[in-house]
Order: sequence, then structure tokens, then C-alpha cells
Amino acid sequence: MTKMKTLIATAFLITAVSSLSYAAEQYDTKAFRTVQKLCTSCHGTPFYMAKQIDEDDWDFYFETAGKLEKIHKDKPEALESLKSPMFTNRKERLLKFFIDNSKYSGAVNGCDANFCGTVH
Repeated sequence: MTKMKTLIATAFLITAVSSLSYAAEQYDTKAFRTVQKLCTSCHGTPFYMAKQIDEDDWDFYFETAGKLEKIHKDKPEALESLKSPMFTNRKERLLKFFIDNSKYSGAVNGCDANFCGTVH
């Protein structure tokens, strides 16, 4: 009987830990916070911003040299953000975040410790 209880407890523990790990990995929190710090003042929350266009457009804007700078040419604060080490060092990570949460991605994020609601 004790062996059975141990087996059930172990199975429960493995399931609980793997569920929490999966829930914690729903989106890249470092990318989220980077977008929140650099882009929210003009574009709204990171999820709101990501949903404005589809993954092909995000890929186009990030992969076409000078495209992001051209779009933001009349916005000194935005240009400064695009040139910041925080943005340049995390550019690929940010692109993945935007694609994973883009218009047709199917991602629907609810409230958590980083985000609750839409401010735009």
C-alpha cells in the first residue's frame, strides 16, 4: 500500500511540476518586458502591439534592413530605443515574441504577474 501511495504521489508531483513549467513558458517574459520598456509609450501593451499585424509583416519589418528605422524616422525617442543595446541584443527574441503573439497566432494571453488588461 505504501508503494502505491508513493507511486501516486510521484505521478502527481511530476504532473504538477510539468504543468507549472508549461504555464510559465507561454511567452518570453524578457522580450515582453523589453517591449514594455521600449515601445509601450507609443504602441500600447506588448500583446496589443503584437496583435496589430501578422507574422509575415513582423518578419518583414525586422528582417528588412532599415525598415524599422524608416517607420520611426520622425520619432526621436523611438529611434533611440531601436539603437539601444537592449533592443539590438534582443532583436531576434523580440521578433519571435511578436510572431508568437501576432494577429493570427491564436495566442490569447490572460492576466498574470506581468500583464493584465490592454492599455493603448
